[in-house]
Amino acid sequence: MNNRYNQRRQNNDINFQLWRLLDHTRFVIARSRKKELSQYGLTPEQAHVLDILNRSGGMVIIQEIVNITMRQHHSISTLVNRMAKQGLVNRIRSVSDARQYNVIITEKGQALFRTTTRNSITDIFSGLSEGDKKGLDKGLKRLLAKAYQVLGKKYQSNVLSE
Repeated sequence: MNNRYNQRRQNNDINFQLWRLLDHTRFVIARSRKKELSQYGLTPEQAHVLDILNRSGGMVIIQEIVNITMRQHHSISTLVNRMAKQGLVNRIRSVSDARQYNVIITEKGQALFRTTTRNSITDIFSGLSEGDKKGLDKGLKRLLAKAYQVLGKKYQSNVLSE
């Protein structure tokens, strides 16, 4: 019995160490990205919304942004309001549902999105071979799907696809 307990504890310690390494890696990469985006007057959250809008043909409802980012509705609504004040997006009440708002990227938002670089990400990930990147992609997607399952949420694999 003591052997099984030690084995389970050792596995949990490995899982925890991997989680801590993953979290720290994400944090450091995010700081690098934040530094890069600051030269454009953008936060990573704003850049993410512009990316979502770009991938969606220029318009989404706020709830779609909430679903993709897994952030609180009020946080996304506040973010979108700030972006609207900056002229990056327009926030327009939906004709079909007065409780929903459409978020539409503006010309200014499109121009800013096109000019932002991703050099920090390219530089950091250049440390991995193509095979490493494919393996990391596969493993992270499995972890993400399992995390969604643990949260009782439906994982949509196309949310993060290029």
